Amino acid sequence: MNEPDEDATSVPSTSRVQHFEDVVLCVLVGLLVVLSCASILLRNGFGITFLWLDPMSRHLVLWSSFLGALVATREAQHIRIDAILRLLSDKGRRRATALSEALSAGICAFLAFIALRFVADERQYGGEVFLDLPQWWMHTIFPFVFGAMALRFAAAAWRRWT
Repeated sequence: MNEPDEDATSVPSTSRVQHFEDVVLCVLVGLLVVLSCASILLRNGFGITFLWLDPMSRHLVLWSSFLGALVATREAQHIRIDAILRLLSDKGRRRATALSEALSAGICAFLAFIALRFVADERQYGGEVFLDLPQWWMHTIFPFVFGAMALRFAAAAWRRWT
C-alpha cells in the first residue's frame, strides 16, 4: 500500500459520496440526540408533548441504522461468518469471499427490488407519518440503501475475483 503524501495529522481524502454519507449520518444522529433530549426535557420539565417527536425519532433511528449499515459495507465492517475461510488457502479464501460478496450483492439487489415495490405500494395507498410528510417518502431509505449495498458488494466481488 502506498504511503500518503500528507503528514500523519491530516485527514485522509475520501470521495464525495463517502463524505456525503458521513455528513448525512452525523446530521441524522445529531438530530436524533437533540430531539430526544428536547422531548424528555419538555415532557418532564414543562409537561409539553409534541406528537410528531416520537414518530420522527423512530424514523431517524431507522434512517441512521440503514445509513450506518451502508457505511459498514463501505468500510467492509459488516457482519461476516469466516470460520470456513480460515481453513482455505489464500487463493481459495479470495475466491470464496468473492463468491460470498457476489451472493450478498444478489440478495441486496433482490431486497432493493422488493423495497421499491413496497415504497410504490405505500405511495399508492397514502398516509402521513408526521408534519404532513408522506409515509412512502420515509421508506425510500430501504431501496436506496439496499441498492447501494448491492453495488458495493458487486464491486467488491469483482475486485476480489479479478
